[in-house]
Amino acid sequence: MQNRQYYLNPYQVDYQTRVVSAAKIQDNYHVVLENTIFYPEGGGQPADTGFIENIPVLDVYEQQGVVYHVLPTAPQNNPVNCRIDWDRRFYHMQHHTGQHLLSAAFFREFGWQTWGFHLSDEYSTLDITAEELPSAIIREAELKINRLIQADKAINTYFITDLAEVDPKLLRKEPQVNSEIRIVEIAGYDAVPCCGTHLSSTGQVGLLKIMKTEKIRNMTRIYYRCGERALIDYQDKFDAVSKLALMFSSAEQDVLERVAAELEAKRTAEQELKKVKQQLLAYLAEDLTKQSNGSIIVHHLDSGEEPETAQLLIREVLALGNYLVLAEVNNRVFLSHNLTSDLNCGEIVKEYGIPLGGKGGGKKDFAQIFFADRAKLQEFITVVKSIT
Repeated sequence: MQNRQYYLNPYQVDYQTRVVSAAKIQDNYHVVLENTIFYPEGGGQPADTGFIENIPVLDVYEQQGVVYHVLPTAPQNNPVNCRIDWDRRFYHMQHHTGQHLLSAAFFREFGWQTWGFHLSDEYSTLDITAEELPSAIIREAELKINRLIQADKAINTYFITDLAEVDPKLLRKEPQVNSEIRIVEIAGYDAVPCCGTHLSSTGQVGLLKIMKTEKIRNMTRIYYRCGERALIDYQDKFDAVSKLALMFSSAEQDVLERVAAELEAKRTAEQELKKVKQQLLAYLAEDLTKQSNGSIIVHHLDSGEEPETAQLLIREVLALGNYLVLAEVNNRVFLSHNLTSDLNCGEIVKEYGIPLGGKGGGKKDFAQIFFADRAKLQEFITVVKSIT
């Protein structure tokens, strides 16, 4: 019987044991140990990593009740020395215990069940049966959870054969297995079947902060961080708010209001600028039509202008009469016309622009084409002038 030391003592970092088998599967060796301190992936918690005789453990998985360790080479010694990546293990323990606190709080305070859980290097996530999660409830739940953390409640793990061995007032959900039921119990608050590694008390979670939520079908996905990860996130955000407060000569609690005011002022200025720009384009269009000796008008805009400006200019020109307009900006030529002839902008681009190395297309009354070579662009404009 393979003993699982991670259940007996999840804080154990080193262990010596014997190799039972090592089978090569494709490029790696799948090693079975007599006893193991490596947790296999399961229940939303990733596998432990570490070393067996200085050989990196790439993955750990369980199959038919046996834990397999995936290594790039087979161990040569027997017995072997094993060492887990403690930082990774502790991160998993903190966030898995944090998940139990979150799940228990949302269930006991609001009646929402946990539907899914996932641990990752960046975030941990929890899916609950709440269609929406207002910010007021998030704050209430966070306060409740962090008070449980401060209370440093004992966390006990044990195996049972009968649910009657668990206080029914604490049991949050029934197990999915009928034998070797492992219970994780937060003293006086919550008990639930679980196969993961956990802390010995809630105080070791340190801090829990919900980072964001998103709607997933008819549920809510919660992203959260615990311990040092939560502290670092708070430090980063505090630094950002402090810099914004300094930038706006504002108190930190007033930063949001100041930023909102600045954004509103920016929107107002942009609207005014757009009106002025539209008027200038109208004046420019009038000048271009006055200077025109025929039905074709060509204008090159400054390189700093946006493509939208070229299209707005074309619109202003066509509003003043019947023309073929070529407006160029940043090596892109926009063509449009409202002439009564059979002139087709898309066909002009296809027949005369593409052979010159341009890339573009369009329809009868509007087309565009881009030239990497400005000399070819000028040649294209000259050709269009000659055929119209």
